[in-house]
Amino acid sequence: MKQFLVLFTLSIVSITGLEALGRKTAAATNAKEEILKISDEREEALAKGDIAALDRIDADDQVYTNWRGVTLTKAEHLADIKARNLTFQTSFKHNDVQVVIHGNTGIVTGLSKTSVVYKGSAPAGARKFVNVFVKENGRWLCVVHFEAPVAE
Repeated sequence: MKQFLVLFTLSIVSITGLEALGRKTAAATNAKEEILKISDEREEALAKGDIAALDRIDADDQVYTNWRGVTLTKAEHLADIKARNLTFQTSFKHNDVQVVIHGNTGIVTGLSKTSVVYKGSAPAGARKFVNVFVKENGRWLCVVHFEAPVAE
């Protein structure tokens, strides 16, 4: 009888653990889908110069570092877009996009082949990028953007 109770208890614990793991995996999958969606919205807003959408998606304390290594505040970045100092010559072309979830933080990485001009200069070739999103008050906000030219 003791063996039966031990096996029964272990079975219940295992089932409960598997259910919790399944919920955690489903939550991570949902978070990845949410982040990819808001990331796409952000790219569309950048391409269109949609300041209102970017203001909603980017965190107020966002750290934005462009391919030239220039770090801008959110206000400076939006001012550049508004003044047309930053323009996109082609639609966004991203490859090898990956999303990693750490609690309420999502990290998006990839390779961008988007043709962009910043204050008259254009990068030669593709750039790697990292966007960090944090979920605050039920919304995903982009808190960090970083890009760098791909090493040859």
